[in-house]
Amino acid sequence: MVNSVIDKFRRRVEQRVLTKEPLSSYTSFRIGGPAECLYTPYGEEDLVCALRAARALKVPTTVLGNGTNVLVSDRGVEGLVVRLTETSLQPLMEKGLVLARAPMPLSSLLDFAMHQNLSGLEYLVSIPGTVGGAVYMNAGSFSQAISTHLAYVEVLDRNLEYVVKKHEDVDFDYRYSEFQESGAIILGAAFDLEAGDGATIRSTAARIRSEKHAKQSWEHPNAGSIFTNPPTTYAGKLIEEAGCKGLQVGQAQVSVKHANFIVNLGGATALDVVRLMDIVVQRVYARFNVRLSPEIRLLGDFS
Repeated sequence: MVNSVIDKFRRRVEQRVLTKEPLSSYTSFRIGGPAECLYTPYGEEDLVCALRAARALKVPTTVLGNGTNVLVSDRGVEGLVVRLTETSLQPLMEKGLVLARAPMPLSSLLDFAMHQNLSGLEYLVSIPGTVGGAVYMNAGSFSQAISTHLAYVEVLDRNLEYVVKKHEDVDFDYRYSEFQESGAIILGAAFDLEAGDGATIRSTAARIRSEKHAKQSWEHPNAGSIFTNPPTTYAGKLIEEAGCKGLQVGQAQVSVKHANFIVNLGGATALDVVRLMDIVVQRVYARFNVRLSPEIRLLGDFS
């Protein structure tokens, strides 16, 4: 963007725009070049104002949550990156539903549900990120997904109009929601959870947390599972049996602890990760005739 456009945008959103801001500081991978412009809105009215300003100025816009399931290009991201994360937000109970805003940490939703002795989200324990990001990816584990207990989603549609979509009107699948293609921006979600025994709920959550921490790699920066599981097996199992555990390109390594994690050993680039992903895909395909698909989102120019 030329400086005059940046100045106009800044005036419309009260000067709160960072230019050439390294996105490595905003992703769990600790990888990524600069955002041409980075903006963190203060609430939903502020978000709408920023999006309308960007659209009026014909500025390409990318929405980023907590950056836990993305790989940002070494070249960065063109245009405006809007960062939706707000740690101070807390869920509410209304008419038997748990209401959560999209920028809220997923952990805050889980803590609230457990405190209220509500069951259904325990399997999401130790999944980082925001509520909005979890709904967008239809996050889950142990054959469960966040959409299972979703009552409705509040979004801004392509025209930046507020829309409420009931669960049955949203297309969800394994690690997929229609929002990945529709261009709608998730504002919040409501969950229909089941009353349960508090001790049992907390015990289940603790067990799942322990199992995940025993199997998954948290010693180095990473983005969680790199590939989605094929229909009848696990990506990590195929990657390990194809001999890829510990495989390294630059400072990116297939985790020796969990083969479906790629870790940043320190100073890894996005190019290192992409090249390593390509090698893994080729080896798994050569061994099993199964082509793995990425679970992480690639942001920016990877051409």
